[in-house]
Amino acid sequence: MTKYIITVFCILFNFYNSFSQDLNCRIKINDVQVQIADKSIFRALEQRLTEFMNNTKWSGENVQQVEKVDMNIEIILSSYDQATYEYKASAIVQSRRPIFGTTYSSTVLSFNDENFDFKFQDQDRLEFQDGNHLSDISSLMAFYAYYSLGLDFDSFGEEGGTALFNKAFQIANVAQQSSSRAGWKPFERTIRTRYNLVDNILNERFRPLRKAYYIYHRKGLDQFAKDPVAARKQIFASLNEVKKVFKIAPNTVMLLVFFEAKSDELINIYKGADEIEKPKAIEILSEINISNLSKYEKIRGS
Repeated sequence: MTKYIITVFCILFNFYNSFSQDLNCRIKINDVQVQIADKSIFRALEQRLTEFMNNTKWSGENVQQVEKVDMNIEIILSSYDQATYEYKASAIVQSRRPIFGTTYSSTVLSFNDENFDFKFQDQDRLEFQDGNHLSDISSLMAFYAYYSLGLDFDSFGEEGGTALFNKAFQIANVAQQSSSRAGWKPFERTIRTRYNLVDNILNERFRPLRKAYYIYHRKGLDQFAKDPVAARKQIFASLNEVKKVFKIAPNTVMLLVFFEAKSDELINIYKGADEIEKPKAIEILSEINISNLSKYEKIRGS
């Protein structure tokens, strides 16, 4: 009897693990600009969105607790219409990855989505179905769930996130046909669209950037605690991969995303480099990320 109970327990344990969730996502709704008396509706929506992100099985992989991807999504409301339930907003989406042998987590994604508008009522269901656009908010959240997981998988295995990026691309395509909201199309007033974000990452021309994510994190940062000199060389190699993309498409959104996540971290990485490495790092960073040129000079003076 005892053996039977243990066997059943093991089956249930493995069943639970096989459907364990992928994300540790924190949602914040910034309602400072919205002037209404009762803002409890926003706190309730925060809770609904948090549960949706964290209780959905996105990747199909068996993910342990320590392997969950840390995400932060701050939805910044510019207006809310109590009559139509329309939310006008932007969002800052960030994800982080733990670094082997340290307590440090590295920012992998930092993206300011300027078009995060949706309509939602308390009684609305919040769910996602492959191939269907059930609502703007569910498609927005699912898109970033898949995209963040894709980057995380890419950082552990070269092009390991392809299946997840394809999911995000499908969401963008379906939303483009089903929704009138901005952000789902390639040609809008800004290149910072969700469509461009995922189209870039799957574009054959930009494959070196995906290779850079892998080298930077797995061969670079993950080895830093053991051998910082060798790790910096790998990180420099990853920047040479980024440079390949810069030379063919210097204004692509993926380059903006990469450096928004990594510019400050790169300064800290090369502050500890020797006097031969520092000018080389400044030179390549100043070439491929001109907008942060003054920041990189901090490497020289450290």
